[in-house]
Amino acid sequence: MIMKFFITASLVFLGYRILFYLKNKLNISHRFKYQLDYVLSFTELFFWIGFIVWVTKHVYESRNYFILISIGVTICIFAVPLFLVLRDFISGAFLKVQNKVNIGCFIEIDEMKGQIKKAGHLRLDIEDAHGNIHSIPYYNIRSKTILQHSSNQHLDKVILKFSFPETITTDLLIPHLKKQILNTPWVSVSQSPVINKVSHKNNRLNIEVGVYTLNKSYADSIHNMVTAQLKNMDGGSKQFQH
Repeated sequence: MIMKFFITASLVFLGYRILFYLKNKLNISHRFKYQLDYVLSFTELFFWIGFIVWVTKHVYESRNYFILISIGVTICIFAVPLFLVLRDFISGAFLKVQNKVNIGCFIEIDEMKGQIKKAGHLRLDIEDAHGNIHSIPYYNIRSKTILQHSSNQHLDKVILKFSFPETITTDLLIPHLKKQILNTPWVSVSQSPVINKVSHKNNRLNIEVGVYTLNKSYADSIHNMVTAQLKNMDGGSKQFQH
């Protein structure tokens, strides 16, 4: 009987791995592949739940109380972790079915906003304006308001040049610079600023940043506002160049 259970579990496990592999090889849209992934995950989840019930039923009918007690103890031990896993998995499935957590989208949840880098089975990874990755369980955001920022295809990219004292480290400066740029009213929050070039010349740290805006005429306004915000990093003296 134990061998029958083992062979059945092994065949189904191998079968689902093959189906997931074939799914990744199919020439279909990313959205449909994404939904198919969750259909397979759900069916596999329900199979394993049914498999546990089936095994328990056969063990009970065979009156093998040692195995039955072992199964009961195992279920009790893993009941809480399994509940938490199922809770996040189901919450994530509902959010994905509603297309609220697609990879690459810019979203805002309470005070957290950024780009979705990974939408796993149990949690969501969001990269904020500082480049930090925040991993959030789906259950924690199930009842929160999720704001999706529009991805405007008609944005213009402008190059802004900034100059800083060479004593300032780039690890400290770049995240702060991106944050100040995104805080200006003319920059699109759906497209993160891109660092095009970092160079050192004449004891200065020069940074070129690609910024997305609705109109290139906003470039000077963006630069002037960011410059004013960052002057404190240079001891209050005029150290920025356009």
